[in-house]
Amino acid sequence: MLETVFYFPWEVNLILFIQHSFPGFMFKFFEIIAELVSKNVLALLFISIYLVYNKEWGRFTLLSLGIAGVCCEFIKVTVGRLRPYAVVDNIKCIHANVAGQDPLNFKIQGYSLPSGHTMMATNLFMAIPIYLKKMPYALLGFIGVLIVALSRFGLGVHFPTDTMVGFIIALAIILILSHIYDKVDRTYLYLGITALSLVGIIFNPVMAYIKYVALASGISLGFLVEEKYVNFENPKSRRDAIVRLIGAIILFVLLFILIPKLAGNGDIVSCIKYSLCTFIMLAIYPMTFKKIDRDG
Repeated sequence: MLETVFYFPWEVNLILFIQHSFPGFMFKFFEIIAELVSKNVLALLFISIYLVYNKEWGRFTLLSLGIAGVCCEFIKVTVGRLRPYAVVDNIKCIHANVAGQDPLNFKIQGYSLPSGHTMMATNLFMAIPIYLKKMPYALLGFIGVLIVALSRFGLGVHFPTDTMVGFIIALAIILILSHIYDKVDRTYLYLGITALSLVGIIFNPVMAYIKYVALASGISLGFLVEEKYVNFENPKSRRDAIVRLIGAIILFVLLFILIPKLAGNGDIVSCIKYSLCTFIMLAIYPMTFKKIDRDG
């Protein structure tokens, strides 16, 4: 696989300034951010919004997250930009992208451009405000994105330009999706996302990208089946919301953590986790709501 090295001098200077000037507790804070703004945490959060609070908000955030994930990973494996600590001697890897693994094993750690954490943070803090056209809240959310971006190059795992590109990709997808979301036939939208993601495998037949295709396909096809055959409603009471949430957390831990761990967490297991397990959460679990909701 092609690996590239390129950066601007100001990026190195900024990273070194942060690593040499910031107090130690700031890097502990950055490490906490790295663990919280992760695929599993955001997936559970957005799925919970979809199932428990507001179906449309959850659906929009999950779609934008899935599309942005596919786009970011396609660029990552195409460009193959090495991480800062791998190419600049004085930059430390304070907290690896995948903790506990060899920081120089980029099959595990992934490449640098763009920043997936910044992409996910943009979806976390800005997707719903932009969808609802609440621009003051979107600007407030941008502060959260900046903090996450700062943590990524402060930890030495990204160049500042990686975070910029991650933000731009996520923001562009959120803006485009918010414009077409209520105007196009959802069936064509879901099938189009799945088809375009699959086409990308022709150009990047690597497992790192295929996993994101599996995730985007699980999201899109899950929504397609749910809309046609389930079509659940938002909970009508606090009791129903709590019961749904408890069930969602138990199912999520079972499908996304325990079973993959017992099965070995290999590449095939990861693809099944991202596609089939996501599909179950979005389309199959809601079939039980008529039974568990008090007013079902």
